[in-house]
Amino acid sequence: MQWIVQHLSQMTPFWAYLCLGGILILCGMGMPIPEDLSLIAAGYLSHKGLLHVHTAFVVCFAAVLLGDTAAFVMGRWFGQRVLASPFARRYFTPRRQRRVRAYFRKFGSKVVVIARFMPGLRFSIFFSAGTLHLRPSVFIVYDSLAAAVSVPALVYLAWIFGPQIDRVVSYARHTEHGIVIVVGVVVGILLLRGYRKRRRRRRAEAAEGATLA
Repeated sequence: MQWIVQHLSQMTPFWAYLCLGGILILCGMGMPIPEDLSLIAAGYLSHKGLLHVHTAFVVCFAAVLLGDTAAFVMGRWFGQRVLASPFARRYFTPRRQRRVRAYFRKFGSKVVVIARFMPGLRFSIFFSAGTLHLRPSVFIVYDSLAAAVSVPALVYLAWIFGPQIDRVVSYARHTEHGIVIVVGVVVGILLLRGYRKRRRRRRAEAAEGATLA
């Protein structure tokens, strides 16, 4: 992150916003650049007075959504051809494809929300959402809701606690995993409730059938 801060601090605000937006778009398209560190850098530069925090948030939020949507569109338009190429299969291995498809079978469209807090699988899930022809409106709504939590949390956290930037980075990483755990627990509870309801319904139907017989 120091590299990003050092280079952006030497630019005019306009070019700094432009570079931040470009970096975040590339993050969404699968480039191996830590998105959370870029968002923290935006908040830290705002703390130092080099950027305006609200403008930085708007730029980051728009860039994150644009990058995520680009991954979705890539999957929707070129998914099958990309997956068939040897180069793509090195990154998006058959094992990873099965794992991502399993997420969609378990959680449905809501996996888009979970993916925002899973850096290692984010691009794969968004790309797969396009390949599986998830409705664009559904993808945009879920992704926007998730980004409305993650983006301002990191940008404004770094803006408020600028001097303790190392703690902010550590907190962001722990929070990211914490959110994933909470979401996983909630989804697990919902699935368990659904399973119990189906089980009770089957028992009731079986009892009714036995009575009629």
